[in-house]
Amino acid sequence: MKRLIVIIFLLPIYCFGQSADAYLQSGNAKANLKDYNGAIADFTKAISLSPRDANAYLYRANAYSNLNNNSAAIADFSKTLEINQGIVDAWHYRANAKSNNKDYQGAVEDFTRAITLQPNNAELYEYRGVAKANLNQNKEAIADYDIAVRIKPTDPKLIFYRANSKTNLNDHKGAIADYSIAIRLDPNNAEAWFYRANAESNIKQYAPAVADYLKAAELNPKLPELYHYLANAQSNMGESKSAVDFFTKAILASPNKAELYMGRAIAQGNADDNDAALADYSKAVKLNPKYDEAYQNRADLRVKIKDFKAAVSDADTALRINPKNGYGYVSRAKAKLGSRDSVGALADFANAIRITPTANYAYLGSGDIKAGQKRYQEAIDFYNKSIEVFAQNADAYLHRAAAKAAMGNTEGSFADYKKAIDVIPQNNDLYIEYAKMLIAAGRSRQALEVLNNGIAINPKNVIFYSLRGVAKSQLGDNIGAIDDHDDAIKMSPNSSEAYMNRGNSYMALKEYDKALEDLNKAIVLNDANDEAYLSRGDLKVAKKEYNGAIYDYINVLLLNPKNFKAYAKRGLAESYTGDIAAMNKDFDMAIKMAPANEAVYVARSNARINLKDWNGAIADLSKIISLNPQNARAYLNRGTIKAERGDKTGACVDLNKAATFGSSEAMAAINKWCM
Repeated sequence: MKRLIVIIFLLPIYCFGQSADAYLQSGNAKANLKDYNGAIADFTKAISLSPRDANAYLYRANAYSNLNNNSAAIADFSKTLEINQGIVDAWHYRANAKSNNKDYQGAVEDFTRAITLQPNNAELYEYRGVAKANLNQNKEAIADYDIAVRIKPTDPKLIFYRANSKTNLNDHKGAIADYSIAIRLDPNNAEAWFYRANAESNIKQYAPAVADYLKAAELNPKLPELYHYLANAQSNMGESKSAVDFFTKAILASPNKAELYMGRAIAQGNADDNDAALADYSKAVKLNPKYDEAYQNRADLRVKIKDFKAAVSDADTALRINPKNGYGYVSRAKAKLGSRDSVGALADFANAIRITPTANYAYLGSGDIKAGQKRYQEAIDFYNKSIEVFAQNADAYLHRAAAKAAMGNTEGSFADYKKAIDVIPQNNDLYIEYAKMLIAAGRSRQALEVLNNGIAINPKNVIFYSLRGVAKSQLGDNIGAIDDHDDAIKMSPNSSEAYMNRGNSYMALKEYDKALEDLNKAIVLNDANDEAYLSRGDLKVAKKEYNGAIYDYINVLLLNPKNFKAYAKRGLAESYTGDIAAMNKDFDMAIKMAPANEAVYVARSNARINLKDWNGAIADLSKIISLNPQNARAYLNRGTIKAERGDKTGACVDLNKAATFGSSEAMAAINKWCM
């Protein structure tokens, strides 16, 4: 809100002596000279002489406002309105004072009262819009800006504010259109150029963003984070070298401008030239020892190279220089996380959010800490906020997906993976992780679709073919799976994972000798591949070599004590050796480690089927279905047990579900039991 201008009225010359009017005239004269304390003293005397004079309270309130004593101002504006509710300025200026005190809801209410008295005052709609934006009511703010623009269509400030609210709603195209109008009306508004560049970057229009950042730098080279965003935009265009070259040329022209060294340092860091980046950050702070952004960005670089102690020191310096540098807290939090100080990191993220409520990384980092503490709902709450601040935040979707999976919310987890892919459709790793989760959940058809999309984007990614083979095996197409595994091995002859996956497909075809050859090759290529030992253990179970399987599962746990599947599968093997006590102990451990993972219950249901514990098996299969309502194998097994126990109605419901979700074996069972 702009500073209030004290209202000065020329009072009649004949008002002399100690009358209230004389004190009002004297107070206004002092206020005009910016002697606000003297003005307040005179207005107070006027009030003592004429305690029902609304103007005296109004003038004193204005003087308090100019001294930033908003609470006293609000009290006087309230007294003015108690005497006369028809004074528009009292509603207006009390609203401003409330905004300055961060009582935005109260401000909105006062602006609304003022608007009822002056419905054609564009400034009132403008300021009410700002108050609503501060309440994160951006749609409502835009409605107010629209009215203000209709009244004053050539006011660039109104259109600029509207663009900001559109940005907050992630309407980046609408924001760009408004920033463009604001720039046309006021070409010297550096922030409009800067924010338009940010909006362009958010929709990956990096070339126009770079041009806008450069224009912003020309108009105001000291805009916070300007050079950081410029360097990032150039790097996202694959032009880190161009960014370095730009800053180098600029430095030749202005060798003592600290901002240019910082900009080049950011570009060098993006190009992984860390030594050069450190040197430039150091040059920047040498030229300007009070340059908090340079210290803060150097802290980020030091986090990247794992020099956490120095990173904390740089962030401390940035915050000493500027305690309101919210990103300084983020940088220090990241450094503390690197030093395993999660308590300190969480406190710093909280400070970052307090100072900069739009710092999405602070929400993301806080969520990661909570997830690490297994406080998944709290983690999800932070991830939600991160996404609310920046809807294109792929990392927030991915981290939220993991938290949801840990809570057993499989559907929510998959939805978040899909959103992450929608945000970054060229990121191979997203397709891979999503496909792995779908495969683990038995959703092979969906996994196949995801992997086909990945191959369309990058037909040379060996992992896509290897995983597609796994998905095909799950769907019973083991011949097609072998073809994909063969392609993967041709593309990457030393891929332990490709041999492991082909071995699994041979196992499904009951070609056990070929399966063993491939799994042994996978282990030779990577003797730390715990999943290959796990698969070889599964092969030995299939060959009824239960003790050999148990030894392979022990190897898995030696390599990775957190591999809960090894406990579960060892429990299954022990069900065949008759070591029931060991079996129960292993399943208890697996469930303790992964209480919401369906693979554990799959193994225990199979063990219970082996032991003819039908009720226990049905309980486990029902648990699997509650965790993953589309697990075809669980429906098939539960339906088969029900059929064999005489519950044909329940069996046929389950068998039809299994067929719906892609089980090729379900039709044979339906023909046997349900026709």
